[in-house]
Amino acid sequence: MRKLTIIYILTLMFSIQSFAIVKIGQPVPDFSLPDIFTGKTYTMKDFKGKIVLLNLWASWCTGCKAEMPEFYRLQKELEGKDFIIVAISIDSNKEKAIRFLKKVEKKTGIKTPFIVLWDKNKTLAKIYKPRGMPSSYLIDKDGRLIKIFIGSFTERNIGILKSAIEKAIGE
Repeated sequence: MRKLTIIYILTLMFSIQSFAIVKIGQPVPDFSLPDIFTGKTYTMKDFKGKIVLLNLWASWCTGCKAEMPEFYRLQKELEGKDFIIVAISIDSNKEKAIRFLKKVEKKTGIKTPFIVLWDKNKTLAKIYKPRGMPSSYLIDKDGRLIKIFIGSFTERNIGILKSAIEKAIGE
């Protein structure tokens, strides 16, 4: 009986958690967050009609440090297409996040080519419940989740993401 009770509790816990996680094919939740540089507020609705890579990151995250330069290059490469990276910093300290981005600009020689939002209350992390950092969510032109990527992209594996983006764009 005790074993069945434990199994029941675990099943219930996992099923409750699964309701909170955004699922493939479903509309992603809207948000209202400020641009980390300008303070302008953006919502998910601002990106309707574009393929969006929503990336949850932080300046203290080792994987984020590895992938961010790749995102700068990827956004520049896909410039002029219906695609945008929306990077969401969950840093508690906005200045640390900005310093990190400035280092990436210096390293790549590219001014930040996409929108970076600051989620000081980690609202989206609470909604998306990422299983690791960084986490990226590919969203279609109608705001539905296409694919989830857990972990960082590097020069060696960025092609996987690029292929998924080009497929979503329709190329």
